[in-house]
Amino acid sequence: MRLLSIHIIFSFVFGTSVFSYSQESEPDTLTFAALARSKVSFFLDDTYVMGGVNHGGVSYSNHARNLSYGIGPVFGLEQYFPLSGKVFLTAGINASQLNFRYSVEPGQVEASNWYLNIPISTAWELPIWRRYDFRIILGAFVGMRLDSEVNGYENFPAESSDYFIYNTSDFNRFDVGWSFGASMEHRNVIVRIRSFTGFINIDKKDQGIINTFNLEIGYFLFRSLNNR
Repeated sequence: MRLLSIHIIFSFVFGTSVFSYSQESEPDTLTFAALARSKVSFFLDDTYVMGGVNHGGVSYSNHARNLSYGIGPVFGLEQYFPLSGKVFLTAGINASQLNFRYSVEPGQVEASNWYLNIPISTAWELPIWRRYDFRIILGAFVGMRLDSEVNGYENFPAESSDYFIYNTSDFNRFDVGWSFGASMEHRNVIVRIRSFTGFINIDKKDQGIINTFNLEIGYFLFRSLNNR
């Protein structure tokens, strides 16, 4: 009986030790949104580069009938920050070219503006298309105009002045606004559509504000290293 008791105690201690060792030898991971992720790679795992095109222009202008949208590039670097459950904070920095045209009877004027933007938004993962991490996006942005060009007025007749003059010296340097959109992911690739609308007039002499629709494709830089 004594030997049986010793055997039971020994088996219990040995089994507990093996179990504890196996637990300690497992990688230290966090489970977030049903994805096991290493603490070391928790931050870089959701860093991605992105590029695409925007269809943008000026909305709510006094000269809206004479304005049309143009197409320009957009590219940058962004990052997901997990908040809770299926909610993420997205932040980054990107450069975009906003092009628009102003057409009147004497001819056509083309304006080109480069902006440096800092978008910050919240992304919610929806219960549909979970295989592709379908998310809706709502957020805000801050933009700084880096450079502008306006071409076309040189071809207008000097005696005519019955048109609005876009002068880069009258363009506001900064802009803030809001954005919304949606995104889907597959492996290391993210595809996203977003719209940005500014709150500050692009021209100090006009009430027009910036509005763009972006189609973007991004690539997660470090997910493949973690076999995610």
